[in-house]
Amino acid sequence: MKTAAFYYSTSDRTKQKQMSILKKQKLIRKIGPRLYTSLPKKEVAKATRKHWSEILSNLFPNAFLTHRSALEYKPSQKGVIYLTANTQRDVNYPGLIFKFMKGPKVLESDVDFIKNLKVSSFERALLENLSIVKSRKEVKTLPRKFIEDKLELYLHHKGEKELNLIRDKALTISKKIGLKKEFDRLNSIIGALLNTHDINILKSAKSKARALSVPYDADSIVRLEVLFSELKTYPLNPLPKSWKNPEHWRNKAFIESYFSNYIEGTTFEIEEAEEIIFDKIISKQRPKDAHDIYGTFEIVSDPNQMLITPVNADNLISILKNRHKTLMAKRPEALPGKFKLKPNRAGNTHFVHPDLLTGTLLKGFDYYKVLDKGLARSIFMMFLITEIHPFADGNGRVARIMMNAELVSQNLSTIIIPNVYREDYLGTLRAMTRRERPGPLIKMLILAQKFSHLDFSNYPKILKYIEEHNWFAESKEAKIVL
Repeated sequence: MKTAAFYYSTSDRTKQKQMSILKKQKLIRKIGPRLYTSLPKKEVAKATRKHWSEILSNLFPNAFLTHRSALEYKPSQKGVIYLTANTQRDVNYPGLIFKFMKGPKVLESDVDFIKNLKVSSFERALLENLSIVKSRKEVKTLPRKFIEDKLELYLHHKGEKELNLIRDKALTISKKIGLKKEFDRLNSIIGALLNTHDINILKSAKSKARALSVPYDADSIVRLEVLFSELKTYPLNPLPKSWKNPEHWRNKAFIESYFSNYIEGTTFEIEEAEEIIFDKIISKQRPKDAHDIYGTFEIVSDPNQMLITPVNADNLISILKNRHKTLMAKRPEALPGKFKLKPNRAGNTHFVHPDLLTGTLLKGFDYYKVLDKGLARSIFMMFLITEIHPFADGNGRVARIMMNAELVSQNLSTIIIPNVYREDYLGTLRAMTRRERPGPLIKMLILAQKFSHLDFSNYPKILKYIEEHNWFAESKEAKIVL
């Protein structure tokens, strides 16, 4: 018998002869009880781990996966698959150990795995993994935090009814296999998640957040931690605001509003945008698009508005909603001033689920408040809003408004992302979201602050300058001239 590059001892005489010939020709060799391979020695351990289930089903028919293996469905870090049987022994192969432990037999509620293998039901596996193991070595059980997070996930996706059903099934199973103490632990965790028990028994921060009704997106928090850590040590050198006259402020606010909307697909010729902002002529053909530009300008051109930065987490939520309400005033479908009700995405990037939105914002604020004021907070705040995408629409514009408010509040030069720099901007955001690489994002925004650090006081002059330096060009057609 053969799987991939593995051969198994067999009672079939024809296959025995075939294997005997292969052994004599030294085309296969024994690597453990009843298992042979044709692979080079350096490849064996990786291959046994990859094909562990096939090896197990061929060598140990009707084997029963339990404990951590029944939740992970893969070898542990040390290559161990945990199995319950009527004997206790270890069967060793390169890179792989089948660890048989004495324990209760298969129940009707346990489930089929591939071929003839069986695996503990989800409820039984939870109980098995809540048993106390005193060994300091790698153990058959997963950490309690893993169990809590798994149950929190079920609660998030399937609701209280499903969690109560899990508890009911686990109670029945615990009585059959003598795991009363384990059920008591499971019952306490589920009770805490449902707010019927003391939440202090919970070990996982994620499950505690769920119990407190402010659950958060753990993956997003990991990315925010990565960016936070980089910003704490990155040698930032922000540029101070050098021009303070009203013309500079007004003209730069206009250019910022124009490009911030262009990035999101709200595209007008610059002359049309001038009419919208300066002459208040709203396009009859595109009134909503026109208001998007005007709403952005209304916020970023107001010095008092742009001095506002959050002092606590609740204040952050209030500022976000107020600015979004102004920005999206003419788009009722975008729920102006209200957080999204449905999940949103951009390409392959799925943003934070509405149920986890508030908790992620609150936890993100804990990192924000520890960062230095100015550019560090500015970068973090922009990514926080972009990462969460708290609104049905207008998230990018709100994120950049929040970014520049951090700079204005510290008398620093604001950042504009022109058309030609769009792919640099979006590309580094993707690198941070998908690969957790903060460096490119930080460098990109530092450079953007440098080329945005201009005197906007004379409008015809600055318009000519940014045209000559490719600000209006598409990013695929040109590069920004520095």
